[in-house]
Formats: sequence, structure tokens, C-alpha cells
Amino acid sequence: MERRLIGSGYASEQEYGYSRAVRVGPMIAVSGTTARGEALALDAYGQGKAALALIEAALQEAGAELRHVVRTVAYVTDFEQLDGVSRAHAEAFADIRPASTVVQVVSLSPPSAIVEFEVTAFLHDD
Repeated sequence: MERRLIGSGYASEQEYGYSRAVRVGPMIAVSGTTARGEALALDAYGQGKAALALIEAALQEAGAELRHVVRTVAYVTDFEQLDGVSRAHAEAFADIRPASTVVQVVSLSPPSAIVEFEVTAFLHDD
């Protein structure tokens, strides 16, 4: 099967040796994604929405949609922010209902990030 790398154009991908997403056959893995730029000044809900929009764009470049997501992982810096993160997640995935994990971490990169999402998608017939 062909291995297709999807990049975001950020120098850190080359520097650290990773891709925004990787597609192998029907499986797509999207790297941990935080909000960027001005969206980092938003609350947990806003950052979550921004990160999920970036993930959706990576999935589209790989030939998939949010409906193909089968697993999500959310990393949050404070469980007190979980309501906002969960609301952003639910708006994206309420009808899809992927397997999901939430983990509290000490910090993210960049340090102003409150939430980071990673997803796994599988292209399937509906």
C-alpha cells in the first residue's frame, strides 16, 4: 500500500521528522493538533474548534471527512476546561461518536494551548 504524507507547511515537521497526517490505504492518522495564531488567545471551546478545523482540513487533503474518524484523543492542560473541550468535540462528532480518550497533561506546545486533539480515521463505505 502507498504511504501518503500530508504536511501543513510548518518547519517543525521537517525539523522533528513528522507529518500533519499519514494515509496508508484506508487508514489516516492525524498528528496532535492545537489551535494556531490568534486562536490561541481563545478559551478551551474556541481553541478546540480551531484545532478540529485544522484536523478536518488535513483529513480532506487525505481524501476523508470527519465522518470517517473512528478514534480521538484530547490532551487538556486542566480538567476544569473540559466542558469547553467536550462541547467542541461534541459539535464535530456527536453523530459519529468515535472511540475517545481525554488525558490531562502538564503543558502543550505552544504553552498557550489548552487542548490538543489527535484522530485516527478509516475510509469506509457508508
